[in-house]
Amino acid sequence: MATTAARARHDVALSRRRRFFGPLTRALNPLIRRLAGGSHTPLFSLVYHQGRRSGRTYATPVGLGSTGETLLIPLTFGADADWCRNVLAAGRCLVRSRGRNYLAVEPDVVNDVSALAELTTAFDPLQRQAFRMMGTHTFLRLRIADRDGSCARTLSRLSAARR
Repeated sequence: MATTAARARHDVALSRRRRFFGPLTRALNPLIRRLAGGSHTPLFSLVYHQGRRSGRTYATPVGLGSTGETLLIPLTFGADADWCRNVLAAGRCLVRSRGRNYLAVEPDVVNDVSALAELTTAFDPLQRQAFRMMGTHTFLRLRIADRDGSCARTLSRLSAARR
């Protein structure tokens, strides 16, 4: 019974976020995409991923926290967002954050209770409070496999293909 009630609250919160942020996301993502991942824009990072069916490379702006070994991305629109499903299907993605490139592997959807220690390290108290207020309780956890090494060449090819 408690699980059903919690799930219903989660579904309502997700529906409200999609209704409110959906149109804003479509309008602002092109602008944010140009700024995200740079060394002067710590709030936004870019996730480069391939479409499951099309094979096309996409760049999606996301919020990001890091523990040093793992990356955590709040799933504001849930694990059913296309970009998240693409990353889960591929098992990897490239991330550009704060001017650095990362090859991220082993994607896993986690909730805020099971990843509490990582969330505490990756995000400051104000950010964690904002997640709670927005009803964001799921995160995509990725292990950092490479920093600025071979992924930099791959990322430059993907960026060139995107233009």
